[in-house]
Amino acid sequence: MNVTNPAQRPAQADLGVLLNQAVLLLSPDVRMTKLSTDRVALKYQPGRRYLVVTSHQWNLLQEFKGQPRTVTDVLCGLIGSERCPSLRELYELVVKATQVGILQTATWPVPAAEAPVDWKLRVQGSVMPWLAGLSLVAAVVCLVLRPAQFPGQPAWLLLGWLAVCVAASLGTVLAAGVLRAAGGDIYRVRFDWKTPVPRLRAKFGDALLGGRTVEAHVALARIAPHFLLLAVAAWWLPGIVWPLLVSGLLVLLPLWRSPLRDLLGALYRDPQLTTAFNVFVARDRLFRLLTAARRQYADRKYLLVCAVVTVGWLALVLVTGGLLLYSNTLGLIERFQASGAARYTALALLVLGGAVVLGAAGFTAWCIFSHLRAKMRERTERQLRPAAVLVSVQTIAEWLGRTVMFRDLPAEELAAVAAAVKPEEHKRGSYVVREGEAGERLYIVLSGRLEVRRDYAPGQSEPVAEMGEGDVFGEIALLQGGPRTRSVRSLERSVLLALDKADFERLVLSKLSRQAVADAVQKVGFLQHTELTRNWSHATMAAFARRAQILEAPEGAVVLERGKANLNFYMVHRGELSVRVKDTELRRLKTGDSFGEVSLLGNGLATATVVVTSKVANLLVIAARDFLDFITQDFVIGLGLDDTRKDRREYKDKDR
Repeated sequence: MNVTNPAQRPAQADLGVLLNQAVLLLSPDVRMTKLSTDRVALKYQPGRRYLVVTSHQWNLLQEFKGQPRTVTDVLCGLIGSERCPSLRELYELVVKATQVGILQTATWPVPAAEAPVDWKLRVQGSVMPWLAGLSLVAAVVCLVLRPAQFPGQPAWLLLGWLAVCVAASLGTVLAAGVLRAAGGDIYRVRFDWKTPVPRLRAKFGDALLGGRTVEAHVALARIAPHFLLLAVAAWWLPGIVWPLLVSGLLVLLPLWRSPLRDLLGALYRDPQLTTAFNVFVARDRLFRLLTAARRQYADRKYLLVCAVVTVGWLALVLVTGGLLLYSNTLGLIERFQASGAARYTALALLVLGGAVVLGAAGFTAWCIFSHLRAKMRERTERQLRPAAVLVSVQTIAEWLGRTVMFRDLPAEELAAVAAAVKPEEHKRGSYVVREGEAGERLYIVLSGRLEVRRDYAPGQSEPVAEMGEGDVFGEIALLQGGPRTRSVRSLERSVLLALDKADFERLVLSKLSRQAVADAVQKVGFLQHTELTRNWSHATMAAFARRAQILEAPEGAVVLERGKANLNFYMVHRGELSVRVKDTELRRLKTGDSFGEVSLLGNGLATATVVVTSKVANLLVIAARDFLDFITQDFVIGLGLDDTRKDRREYKDKDR
């Protein structure tokens, strides 16, 4: 079957154009066959490309039928009709369908056309089980009645090798005839010389469209000639039996892509979804390989059948060898033990097992060592940064240019800010600012670690967040003109850059609006430290920040109520919340966690109740319409949110 080469993965920019901007149309040259109640085989007829999808995925592809549409348009329609699938599933489906030509757009090339061969021979597939079964029985009977003889001359081996080539070519001819009689097309019929067994070859990908029966008949057609010629040779030409016998055993070996393995796959293996492996959105190559392997070997019934057949094949080889050597299995075993080979076999197995154990231990140790080395390197770099930053005003300007608030300022203005800031060193445990004090300075964390504390009673406070290098605080008092809303204490030796209120208004507010400063510090700065959003571009974070609002909720406030309409997407800016279904707490939400996406991408009803459990919680809130518009503009963002959506689906399962 001709499929897209997983090594040729589209670039991230190409995916962005395809999934966010390209206008797609379902090709009229698509052939569809229903394989089972939930499996559909699709073929792009001109290019001989195939997909195996679910019935639901086929319905999704038909959203592009008749009228060209973008993925964003289709996604919005699916969300509106409460039929939205997993975003990862939808994006994977669109990419794979476009690669094989089932979905077409001007920005991606269509697979080259490939014409089928005009194959005249037709063979009824229903004959194949009888032909293969009788050939196998005839071969066994003839070998028992006329035991094989070792060839006396090399010419017999050459004739046997030619007989094997003929048997393999006859298998291709019969298989092509069976597939053609079932309505399938035959491609690339050629004689392959560059192989130990030169033979006629062909592509039988269309057997997939015929279902299990046609696939099984095609596999049997490839098996039958080997044993038919073996029976003839055992009875009339015993000198050429050995090559045919070896080829017959190889045909029955399920450890490689043999005809018997194809037969077992047709009978016992569930059709593999094309969208279930080769995950194109995974950046980690190891993750892609492990995912593909897990998907490929997830069919336990098929693996069990292959294992049983392999054991049977080994027994068949042992019995056949005993018969041909005029001995029996027990005699062979006794000879094996008497020769002392058993000791060497046990030693070899011991060495092999030890190598596996040592390899696994070495790989684990290497992973731990790499992790610790990266940590030590990161720690060393962090310790060196403060000394480097304080070298000159120019260095401070370069460092400020990488922070959230000042990155958009021109170089001259950055230099002016760098000249105005005053470095301050704060020891561990010292307070930089206290809640209720007048706000006269803006602070940028150059190095160290600080905690933000909230006063909830006279003389009593609690930590609500931490800050590190690059974070900014103190802007609320300067922007709103009120006192400090939180206290900030140094957890270790910290170096801060302080900017007076007058310099802040002269150098910053004259260039940036108050809203832009607030968004940059409170929202974008938060998004940069959150697992879900830290890999977003600065422009994407800024766009999200413009749509979002920060709301404060007291302890005990119900943010979402199960079964009621949800109109927002939430991210926990500070504080802690509890997710509950009835009286059962499912999980705790902390800073950086998000919720609300399940209902927004589903039927609009909350699947769980979310209650504030800390003294107070700050939430970054974005309205449903803005949220849906935002995620449909960039597929990477949609995939990240879709992963969290999968976790939230556990709410419904646990409730049941």
